Amino acid sequence: MKETLLIEFAVENGKNTTISIPDPREDVTKADVVTAADEIVAKKAVLSAGNPVSAFKRAYVRTIEETELA
Repeated sequence: MKETLLIEFAVENGKNTTISIPDPREDVTKADVVTAADEIVAKKAVLSAGNPVSAFKRAYVRTIEETELA
């Protein structure tokens, strides 16, 4: 099973962007993600099409189960 943490941000140009983090810690909490996202926004550490992210929107873990065909 593959897991990916997705963190969505609003961008200053009115659009949205998502950061994908493969294989997140099993014990990651929303508080952990919000703290990191707030730091990213405050430091304008992520750009999308040259525009900095302006706000955290949401975070979720996507789980994909792969079954090889016989």
